Amino acid sequence: MPADHSALMGITRALLWLILGLVAAAILFVLVAGGALAVAWPDIVVEAKKSGVFLDAAAMRPQLFALLALLLAILAATVDVLRQLQALVASAAADPFIPENAGRLRRIGWALVAVHLLALPLGWVAGSIAKATSKFAAMGGINLTGILAILLAFVLAAVFERGAAMRDELEGTV
Repeated sequence: MPADHSALMGITRALLWLILGLVAAAILFVLVAGGALAVAWPDIVVEAKKSGVFLDAAAMRPQLFALLALLLAILAATVDVLRQLQALVASAAADPFIPENAGRLRRIGWALVAVHLLALPLGWVAGSIAKATSKFAAMGGINLTGILAILLAFVLAAVFERGAAMRDELEGTV
């Protein structure tokens, strides 16, 4: 592998670890927020009424817990994507066109599908909690970039699968 590719792979590995750490911090934050909601709910209702950000602070507890649960599920799928990417990067130095990498890419594609499907109810729940004018109300939803990433993951999985099969055929004929 050329030196510039080796350096790029090192940077990629470092960035994946950094992002994984940030996602882990986000998971911890969501768990702490859930605990805080469970413990300090009466005080939260009083403060929410004062701020006027939420539509009905007294009735939104189930929606907030649903929101946190959806966020946890999305973050868990994100961890899976990052771990699969780490495994892809680790194998790229030796031999990227192996059946395992096709499986990893396919798993990334399905995890991205899950994230985008979870983003729909996330948007609905966030919208039911917040006033339409707040940034919180615009959470969730599906975007074109995400759909393209899903398609790319599945196409690359097929390419890697075919590349591994071609290598096996070539090795069988030699």
